[in-house]
Amino acid sequence: MRGALVGVPPDEAAWRVPLGLGSGTDPGVEVIHLETLRAPRADRRPRRRRVWLSPEDDVPHVRDPLTRLRDAAGLQPAQVAVSASLVDATAEALAGADLMLCSPAEARELGLHWRPLGGLRPVRGYQVTAGVREDAERLRGLLGAAIGRCLGAEEQVPEDRPAHGRREPT
Repeated sequence: MRGALVGVPPDEAAWRVPLGLGSGTDPGVEVIHLETLRAPRADRRPRRRRVWLSPEDDVPHVRDPLTRLRDAAGLQPAQVAVSASLVDATAEALAGADLMLCSPAEARELGLHWRPLGGLRPVRGYQVTAGVREDAERLRGLLGAAIGRCLGAEEQVPEDRPAHGRREPT
């Protein structure tokens, strides 16, 4: 049996992981709104606070809604950026005022303070894929709960969702 856990859009996912913003210091609010990153007109510092995405989140179903929210909040394009690695994004969040898009479980593991993002509920989706559909279904069934716990998923999507993989000829 061969299979892999792959990132997919939430509507195709067996597991969904909610994302929010992690910071090195407690933001003191229940929800972080991107417009709070907008600098006042009198602020002439060239470097604005940023939201860092890890390469895993540099996918259209995560990046594009966040980019639209950034634009609606009146932030500069560079204020939502993709980091070279998870380590780089974490370092930026821990070292200063920047934020990192992450799951609550990642934030705990990395020592960040996690808050939901106002105006958007980004989600990572995961699915098992295999060369044979039955292998993917078997892996998802046998290991589904354990995989969900490891990912920090909200809950496993019902089993009637088709698994990714090649279909056997009928």
